[in-house]
Amino acid sequence: MRYILYARKSSEDKGRQILSLESQIAEMTRLADSLGLEIVKVFQESKSAKKPDNRPLFAQMIKLLEQDEAEGVICWKIDRLSRNPIDSGKIQWLMQQGKIKVIQTMEKQYLPSDNVILLNVESGMANQYILDLSKNVKRGIKTKLEKGDYPNRAPIGYLNDITNKKLIIDPERVKFIKMAFDLYAKGTISIKELAEELYKKGFTSRSGIKYHKSKVHFILQNTFYHGVILMHGKYYQGNHEPIISKTLYDEVQNVLNGKNKARRKHKFFSYRGFMYCENCGCLITADQKKGHNYYYCTNGKGNCEEHKEYLREDKLTEKIATLFEKLKFDNEFIELCYQADMEKAKFNNTDIDRIKESLEKRLLLIGKQKLSLLDLELAQKFPSEVIEAKMTALGKEEAGLNVELKKANEAKVKYSVRTFEQTKKVFLEANLAQKDFLEADEFKRRIILEKLLSNLSIQNKEIANFEFKMPYQQLANVADKADFELMRRGRDSNPRDSLKPNTLAGCPFQPLRHLSIIFCLF
Repeated sequence: MRYILYARKSSEDKGRQILSLESQIAEMTRLADSLGLEIVKVFQESKSAKKPDNRPLFAQMIKLLEQDEAEGVICWKIDRLSRNPIDSGKIQWLMQQGKIKVIQTMEKQYLPSDNVILLNVESGMANQYILDLSKNVKRGIKTKLEKGDYPNRAPIGYLNDITNKKLIIDPERVKFIKMAFDLYAKGTISIKELAEELYKKGFTSRSGIKYHKSKVHFILQNTFYHGVILMHGKYYQGNHEPIISKTLYDEVQNVLNGKNKARRKHKFFSYRGFMYCENCGCLITADQKKGHNYYYCTNGKGNCEEHKEYLREDKLTEKIATLFEKLKFDNEFIELCYQADMEKAKFNNTDIDRIKESLEKRLLLIGKQKLSLLDLELAQKFPSEVIEAKMTALGKEEAGLNVELKKANEAKVKYSVRTFEQTKKVFLEANLAQKDFLEADEFKRRIILEKLLSNLSIQNKEIANFEFKMPYQQLANVADKADFELMRRGRDSNPRDSLKPNTLAGCPFQPLRHLSIIFCLF
């Protein structure tokens, strides 16, 4: 009887498979000699058997068997022939047809007359092994990913540290990855041009081959470089060191998606888009003529005469700066109010602490009374309806006391030192608003405007209307702020009473009292 010797190793690694295949062939040849079997063909294949039509030499063997070139097969184990149901079915069908009269392994013989269930079971076990192996591999990969480890070969810019089993930065190539993202984020270069530029700088494969633009495009889209691993449609936080920031990555994606195309830069005007025309309600725009910036109505409705009036930026700046005069307070005046309210807060907090202590004592007593009632209920010394009524009354009182305690805590926060410090800072910043505005550059002026002002309108080259934003509008509403000498004389006439809590409440000087109220409102 003629036999085909079939040896298979699943590994694709040429260096690892040779010894294993030679070892199989040597052992099976010795087995054939001892049994007196004739080997007419030897096939050795290093292909996985988990998928059908993946092994060309296996297909050749099947063809020879179908053509009656041989009647038997010698293999190491039955799973060397197949690990999938389709190839297993081919083998079993050839045995039922009598094309394969015997399969000889190192352990046993399989004959067509044998119970077919046994061969099916062993073939099924070989297939199940592949399924389990696949699940285990996937489970292992998922576990690695969840821990932040990368299960594959390191991407460009990184190296596999075999000793510590982690990824490290490639010092030779990391600069090219950073360069690629930095250059493309500007939106002034195509991917093809970027690939050329990187090649000129020395960015090539290990063998010196230029990277195609598709490879550069893949790098720019790879989340791995900002620390996130994308695998099988899911994102995992990696424990490798990022090469770029998430912000830079997002900028590059915007350019790739056409959301951040390079545009011609326009001149910045501090007040454009911030003001309105009082006459028609359209926005005030700006333009530069003969080295000066001019502001005028956009005339969006087509019927505004103000459109013909041009207001120079330096003149407009002076007019806006005068508005901040309304926010100025004497520094000593601010300190007086601050100290007075601090003193008032101390007295208030003392009262609040006294109230809180009383409330907490009463709540503690109610808790003890409720426990005593529970003991009486368990001892059955009083009717249950009497105890229930008393418990309800205590519960109602307890709820009311908790509300009062909450109010007391909120009041204490209101009179905290930190609150008054923040309020004092607002006053001092308002004092410097005019000076800061006049000394600021065009960008900072816009920031100051947006922080302090709103509803600013222009008519006949003058400021027609405006509002300060809160809390600055409250400061502007305080009248006669400059008359500080009168207030100072009133304070100095009775220095002992100047910081008492009732001093401000009965203060005859309205501005001081109003300002104190503002301190309390912050």
